[in-house]
Amino acid sequence: MQITYVILNGVQIPEHEAQLSINDLAIVRGYGIFDYFKTVQGTPLFLEDNLDRFYNSARLMDLPVNYSRTEIKSMIEQLMLANNMPDSGIKILLTGGYSPDGYSIAEPNLIISQHPITRDDLAENKGIKLLPFEYHRPFSQVKSIDYVMGIQALKKAKEAGANDVVYVQNGLLSECPRANFFLVSDDGTLLTAGDDVLQGITRMKILEVAKEHFKIEVRDISLEDLKNASEAFISSTTKNITPVTEVLGHKEFGAGAGTVTKQLQVLLNQLMYELETSE
Repeated sequence: MQITYVILNGVQIPEHEAQLSINDLAIVRGYGIFDYFKTVQGTPLFLEDNLDRFYNSARLMDLPVNYSRTEIKSMIEQLMLANNMPDSGIKILLTGGYSPDGYSIAEPNLIISQHPITRDDLAENKGIKLLPFEYHRPFSQVKSIDYVMGIQALKKAKEAGANDVVYVQNGLLSECPRANFFLVSDDGTLLTAGDDVLQGITRMKILEVAKEHFKIEVRDISLEDLKNASEAFISSTTKNITPVTEVLGHKEFGAGAGTVTKQLQVLLNQLMYELETSE
């Protein structure tokens, strides 16, 4: 069986040998940040953008990153060579460190790991159902390791017959636990929530490719917007653009992707393939 390697604090070791002390703040308080990107046929996609977000998350959470961008990129390259996984997801995780009192931030531990991923073509074609869930993530600009509410919400979604949830608070829709949320208005305008959500890299790329083809509004998204929308979809590194067929109790969109969603799927695929051949 092929050994999978990780890099822990700059040192490459077999994954099964990687360990953290039980007094790391990531374990005792759930304090830490991460970022995640994928490789397609051996090419990292949007790595610089992910590193921008990683360093910004660390800054917002007062976690020092004791490695330069060049050093982290070198570790990622080393790990990719060792693991030989052309299509994969790579996670860069920064913990709160070994805290002497179980509360104070200490020297962070940096873990870079890699695992194979496959594309969910069925979901991208047929779509998913979402359950509205009353919640808004704290530190919404931070890609935190705290997914307590997301895990609890997923249980509620499955019980209701949905695939996932979309967070709603005070009548405003924000995001999903692991994806950004988009609507298409009845006049073809692309709508997505503004600054108070995680700035998804796939979301950013969708907005970049969409601006030449569609009107875009980045602003608060209300339940009234949902009621009047003609299409909806979510986006993430692993989900790409996945259509939403229904938001339970509020709107049914019908099976599969709508016209605008299909166009955006094509544009995003083109962008990823261009990166694959040019980097």
